[in-house]
Amino acid sequence: MKLFLSLALLAAFLLCPAACADGVRDGLSLAAQTALPALFPFFLTGALLVRTGFADVLGRLAARPLARLYGLPPAAAPAVVLGLTGGYPVGAATAAGLLQQGALSPREAARVNSFCNCASPGFCISLVGLGVFGSTRTGAVLYGVHICAALLAGLLTAREDNLSSPAPAAPPAPPREGFAAAFCAAVREAASTALTVTAFLAVFSILLRLLTPVLARLPYGTALTGLIELTRGLDSLPLVPLPRRALLTLASFLLGFGGLAVHFQVRALAAPQNLPMDGFVCAKLLHGAIAALITALLVRFSPEALAVFAPAGGSLPLLRPLPLALLVLAILFTIWGGKKTKNKV
Repeated sequence: MKLFLSLALLAAFLLCPAACADGVRDGLSLAAQTALPALFPFFLTGALLVRTGFADVLGRLAARPLARLYGLPPAAAPAVVLGLTGGYPVGAATAAGLLQQGALSPREAARVNSFCNCASPGFCISLVGLGVFGSTRTGAVLYGVHICAALLAGLLTAREDNLSSPAPAAPPAPPREGFAAAFCAAVREAASTALTVTAFLAVFSILLRLLTPVLARLPYGTALTGLIELTRGLDSLPLVPLPRRALLTLASFLLGFGGLAVHFQVRALAAPQNLPMDGFVCAKLLHGAIAALITALLVRFSPEALAVFAPAGGSLPLLRPLPLALLVLAILFTIWGGKKTKNKV
């Protein structure tokens, strides 16, 4: 299968050079204009805070809720905070850094990584709220739903993980560096992470260019773009022939799931530190499904909270089955992923 996919990519690149070149330009433009200006400062500060001992300070403040709710040690606090606020894939980069420093065990880092990978508030408010739906208020509500869904998904995955055997003790943390050394190392890590993100944006922009003719022929095929690359998919939501409330629910799911481009970015950041990725896709499906369900319930029972989404007229036949189907799909994937993990042990 791996050989087949590699040969298929090679054939596509050889047969469609113009589309591939356009995809590279799209990806580099997206990285330069949108992704890196928003993410690079968090890549730098996340690595710097891990190296300068900020985990200890923040951990003392968040120790009790982290332990009781998520079964995490205090050292996980920076990954939780930055993962919920910094944007994709800052949480993964911070968790990998804590694992490298010895502050977290592989299992603890994997648990943090499973739910502390979220879109940033700026992304939700500016790009999704204002850019897609014409309302910063809508984007702010979407971000609130997004974070609530992540925390709820973390509770579910942490509960399942706590039923298994105790986690191994984390290795002792290395001595703290001076600020100059820590700053230089943090800049190098941030540059490496930024390069990884840029490369994956370029690759998945190529794939979107190649798949556009196929997606255009599928019913609601434009909506599938967000499952591949989040930003492009959200930008194309206004072209999907669905009621605005259904589009809001779909946008909420896509924000939680993150898209395959984000998933592979996380894998690329996790691999050098041997950060386990078992169950990550299931956790993101669960995150997206919970976010979609909360959003659907919000616009159903409290439409004044999102007045911009008042229906233009007619019924919304797709609103109710959509979040239910996403929730059922996420639960099935979670069960399947849990069984697969147990069979490996």
